[in-house]
Parts: sequence; structure tokens; C-alpha cells
Amino acid sequence: MAFAAVVTPIEVYAQNTNLGVNLLQITPSEATGPVGSSVNVIGTLYTSNGSYQLFVGRTLVASGKSQGYYVETNFIVPQLLSGPYALILRDVAININSTKQFTVTTNYAINAVSPSVQEGSNVVLNVTVSGGKLGTSYSANVGVALPSPLSTVYTKSVTLGNPNEVGTASAQVTFPDNSFLPSGSLTDYAGIYTVYFNQSQSLAQNTFTVNFIDLTTPHRGQTINVRATAYQANEPATLTVTNVKSGTVIDTAAVAATVDGVISTNWIVSANADVGDYTIKITPQNAQKSIPDTQTFTVPGYSIKVQTNNLAGQVVEGIVVSAIDESTKTTYNVTSDSNGVANFKLESGTAVLIAFWNAVNVGEESITVRGDATFTLSCQLTNIKITVKNTNGIAMPFVDLNIAYRYQSNAGTKTGSATGQTDSSGSYTLTSGFAGATYTIDASIYNQVFNSGNNSVSNLPTQATAQVFIICPIETLSINILGFNQEPIPNARIELVELSNGLFYSASTDSNGFATTQATFGMYRARVFKDTTLINETNVNLFNSSSQQIHCTLYGIQLLVAVVDFFGAPISNANVTLNGPIHTSSVTQSNGKATFNNIIGGNMQIIAQVSGTQDASQAITVTVNQPSNIQIKIDKYVTLGSILIQTSALFTILVILIIIVLFVIVEVYRRRRVKHASAT
Repeated sequence: MAFAAVVTPIEVYAQNTNLGVNLLQITPSEATGPVGSSVNVIGTLYTSNGSYQLFVGRTLVASGKSQGYYVETNFIVPQLLSGPYALILRDVAININSTKQFTVTTNYAINAVSPSVQEGSNVVLNVTVSGGKLGTSYSANVGVALPSPLSTVYTKSVTLGNPNEVGTASAQVTFPDNSFLPSGSLTDYAGIYTVYFNQSQSLAQNTFTVNFIDLTTPHRGQTINVRATAYQANEPATLTVTNVKSGTVIDTAAVAATVDGVISTNWIVSANADVGDYTIKITPQNAQKSIPDTQTFTVPGYSIKVQTNNLAGQVVEGIVVSAIDESTKTTYNVTSDSNGVANFKLESGTAVLIAFWNAVNVGEESITVRGDATFTLSCQLTNIKITVKNTNGIAMPFVDLNIAYRYQSNAGTKTGSATGQTDSSGSYTLTSGFAGATYTIDASIYNQVFNSGNNSVSNLPTQATAQVFIICPIETLSINILGFNQEPIPNARIELVELSNGLFYSASTDSNGFATTQATFGMYRARVFKDTTLINETNVNLFNSSSQQIHCTLYGIQLLVAVVDFFGAPISNANVTLNGPIHTSSVTQSNGKATFNNIIGGNMQIIAQVSGTQDASQAITVTVNQPSNIQIKIDKYVTLGSILIQTSALFTILVILIIIVLFVIVEVYRRRRVKHASAT
């Protein structure tokens, strides 16, 4: 049998389990690290969600609150002398510590004060030992390697001295300098220079960059200072600026070196420079430098946000915005996002913004770019408010709208569609519609379109909101109300309530059971009343003028009620009362039956009461939905001819009679015995 072990992650376990104050894990696992490195610590507190402090020796390196009992934090190894220290996790609430050893090791670093300089400039290098040992004098072999493909490395020995009280020893070195070997150190070549702290031991290395231009992300109109060295005295050269993407040369200039071989000039970023990458190159008349002066810079453009709004001031997404740079005639196309914003990178100058809705020009505006900015582009799009009413002007909610539109664009005739439903006010707004389109709007309820002959709209006004009204038609409804025996029911009241919008109409039947009314297109709940009694309820579809028949099977029912005594004999002249959809009464005939004609069926109570006898009554509850014969037994009474006596009294009389008969029989028998005895 195999068993699977379920391992709970330490952070889950420690959050919910009180393990006391404990340092559980240190990363790196050797519990060592050079000054400036990052260390991860995991532990627990005794106090849930309590405050903690973390120390290396006496130096506070981290603090915070635990998650439950769980603590996880990072710290940077502080500036300390190298050696072992107590790593202390403290539960602040109870001032209890957990301690482990952590060893601080020595860190070596070398970096340029200015990470980027121009050709021929000096670079100051910081050479540093952190976490040094007291009493130890440190030195460094500083190396500087020229950019590839050159391989020369210039070196210099530097004394850093003894570390201070926090273990730091440092020195600064200037490059180039005559003290570097081999002689002739320089920064005359553009590219990346690599610096080393004891290259042979790989203690530390870094880089700095030498450029011959002072700006790498200039905007139009800004001046780039060019300083290139190591050319022949007075040597003529050509400065060329080329668009990387297109390969087009956007500018050239003749330049010349000084007697010191330095080319120094200024170049103003051209007004016809598009956003993008460019190379700037110096080509001397004579031999080229070992590393040619060729460098890439970027014209970044400013961050321009274009907010696309319709005429109502609402944001519009999906608008294709074209930004045409007037200086270069370059076109940038961006589609507005869900917030109605199109984000561009445009350079300084004039730009024309054009908004396209489904390839139709719906807005145009000229802007001037001077820096990061937001502009609003108004689109000639209107909100189309569609309102549905009946002929009486009553708003109709929950009407489904199927909208198709046709319009002309630069690409020819185009079509589109949308759907919606009117709200409680009877309206639906199609946001940001094109006023120049022709709209076909099919309005329907219950999947039945009611405006087929009145569904086309065009030439809408170009304004914030355009109103469109749809009229739901009136239809004629003829209803024939019949009872159980197919007989017409006169003077019946009919109530019609539309199921989706609550429109109400009523009518009454004539002597032939007919009623005619006009009601709005829809589906109605028809309720039929006779007097105040509901005799039927059903749905009626009124999608066109129509005649409909409603059969009220509970109306016009004949009911026979037979009232009988204990032995089932009929009881005449008993009052029978019906309490139900209607209230009526009748008297039983000689056959014990009461007849009720044209009653309304349903649940009812039937009460039989013998006139003049208070407790000679019986009540039952029945459901009548068709002609019926119902028997009510008054079992407390018995009829004797026309006399009604209680059943218990009848039984008492019978018992007395039986006793008398028995007594007479016994007496006769006794006397005969006595007489016979006397005779013998």
C-alpha cells in the first residue's frame, strides 16, 4: 500500500502555529554575505500579528509586523567590519529574542562617478572595499579596457589603506592618466569601457560609456554638442545624420578638426526629424579611427494623450485617430482604448488630428506640441435616444430594438448593427451614432415586430442627442365570453393587463356575450368577472386586430343538492345555502333536492338547515367544476312522515317499546303458568 505525504508550506504552518520566537531559515543558507548584498530571513514570533525587529549585531536592519506568527523579511548587509555577528529576531511585545550567527564578508566595488562622458574627457573612478578587516591595509590593481574591438587594458596600482570603524577603505582614480600602464591611456573612442578591481582575481568590474555627443534622447530644436577627438590636425570631415528605419539621410554638415585633432561642433535636431532612432557619424577625409565615431540617438517624442469624445462629451472607444506631423507629413494611427484615449509619441511642432469612426471622418483638429500634453478631439457623433410610446403617449419599457444602419465611407457603402432594450422610461440610447447614417429600427415585444412600416430614420441632426420616437400601434380586440354550456355570458367585465409594461384596459360584454375594445399591441392577461366574481383568467395575444373566444367553464353549472336523514330518506323544506364564488340559497322539494342553475363553480361551502330546528344542519366543503349531484346527510335526525325527530329520541322510543313488548310477553307467560298450576 502506498502512502502520500501532504506537506504544508512553512508560511502556512507558521502563520497558524505558535512556535515561539524562532529564526527558522536564512538565505543564503551559509548565513554569510558581503556588505551590500541581500539576505532573506524566515522566522516566527510568540505574539500573533506582533511587531518584530531584526538586528545584525547592534545594527537594526529590518522591522515590521508578522502575519499571524509568521515573519519573512529581507535586509541589506550593512556597513560593518568583516566577521561573525549575532543575527537577532526580537518579538517586541514580550522582548524575547532568537539568535543565530551571521558572518559579514568583504565586498569589492569599482564604479565611475559619471557613467557617461564625451570623448577626451576624464573619468573619476571610485575604488572601494567594504567589510574590511581592522589592521589590514588594502590596495587595488585598477584596470580600464578600451571598447571592442580594441583589447588594450590600462592598469594602475592604488593603495586604499586601512578600513575605518565600519570596515570601509576607498580611493579615487582619474582615467586617463600618465600613471596608467602602458602609457597613452585615453578616452578618444566612443563605446563601452570596462573597469576592473584586480582583474586577475575577478573581485569586481563595472563599465562606463564614452560618447561623442552629449544628448542621446534629444527633441526637435534641441542642440547636440559634438566633441570627437584623435583626428589629424585640421582634418576636414563630414557629419552625417541618418534615419535608422528608413535609411534616409536627414542632414549633413562639413566639419574640421582643430590643431589638437578635436572636432567640436553643434547640431540642432532638425524640424523634419521623425520620432525614432538615428545614427550620427563623422567621416574624416583621411584614414578612419580604429573605432569610427558612429553613435545612435533617439528622438523620443512627447507623450501625447488624445481624448476622443462625442458631441455629448462622453468618451468614445474604438476611434481610429490619425496624427499627421505637419513638418514631415508622417501619419501615426492609434485606436482609442476603453477610456477613449489614444496614446501617441509626437515631436514638437504642429500636428493635425483626424478621428475616424468606421472609416468615416468624424472630427479634425490642429494641435501644437510643446511637451507632454492631453488634447480633446471632439467627434461628430451623436447619442440617438430612441423612445417607444403607444398612441396615447404612454412610455413602453422592455421593448427589444434591433438596429441596422447603412452609411457611406471612403471605402464605399458600409453597414453595421446594434441591439438594445428600452428602460423603465421607455427609452434606449444608442451612444455615439453617426448622424449621417440611415437607420432601420425594428421594435418588438415577444419577438413580434410592431413597427414594420415605420422603422426607417435618416438625416438626424448633428447634435449632442438626437430624438427618435417609435409609436406602438393600437389593435382592435373582439372577445366572445361563453359559459359551461356554450351560452353567452352577458354583462361580464373583462380586464386586460399587458404582461411586460402593465398597460390596462377594460370592457363589458353585451347581451350576446360580446365585447370590443382597442388596446396597444402586446400580450395581455385577461381576467373575466361576473359581477365581482372572477370566472376565468387566461393570456390573450394581440399582435393584430382579432376576434377571440374565452370559454368560462365554471359559469352556468347546474348543481343538485340532496338533503337526507340518517336512513337516507329525503328531507323536504330544508334551506340549502351556497357560499363560494357566489352566495345563494334554495329550499329542498318533496324529493329532498334543491336545484341551483347557472351557478359559478369553484371551491364552495354548502350548508343544509332544516327550518325551525336549530341543530338540524350540516355543512360540507366541495369543489364544483361541472354539473354535479351532491348529497348532504343530516344524521342527527330521522323523518317520520312530515315529522322530523332526533335520531337519539327515535332510538330511545324503540328501546322503550322493545322493553314494553318484552314485559308483556313475560307477564303473559307468567300468568299462563299460574293458571296451569291452579288447574292441576
